[in-house]
Amino acid sequence: MSEPKKKLWIGNLAYKVQKDDLEELFKQYGQITEIKVLDKGPHVYAFVEFEKVEKAIEAFNSLQGRELKGQAMKIEYASGRKRSTNDRDKDRGRGGNDKYRKRDSNYKRRSRSRSIDRHKKKSKSHKRHSSSSESSRRDKQYNNKKQPVRSPSDDLSN
Repeated sequence: MSEPKKKLWIGNLAYKVQKDDLEELFKQYGQITEIKVLDKGPHVYAFVEFEKVEKAIEAFNSLQGRELKGQAMKIEYASGRKRSTNDRDKDRGRGGNDKYRKRDSNYKRRSRSRSIDRHKKKSKSHKRHSSSSESSRRDKQYNNKKQPVRSPSDDLSN
């Protein structure tokens, strides 16, 4: 739970909840300075701001989970900053929209496993240094050269 503040966020509101409904419910806890009801598609939530923090705490403790027009309210202390849809999704454990998130500088990409490729026989076209025709030509030249015949006594003289 965040630090108590004068402004409360009220979530999980029924679609038919109006500003007057909230005012009627919250005014019994103290002087209200502002009420905003926001409808963002399927989500309806509101902000209720009290004149004093103590009154907001009292309303928070008394009304948390109470039903209004058939739905249990969820009340939190307002964070004081505007939240985007991504922030709400991250708070709910959905991760937000990572598709457009910049990568962390410490993030390392995993390399593809090459263990499967090691066991495959590579074709001659994938040799590193030369084409297959060059290597076969080189092999023929080496095999056609006559190598000097060495005798066992040559090894002893060295």
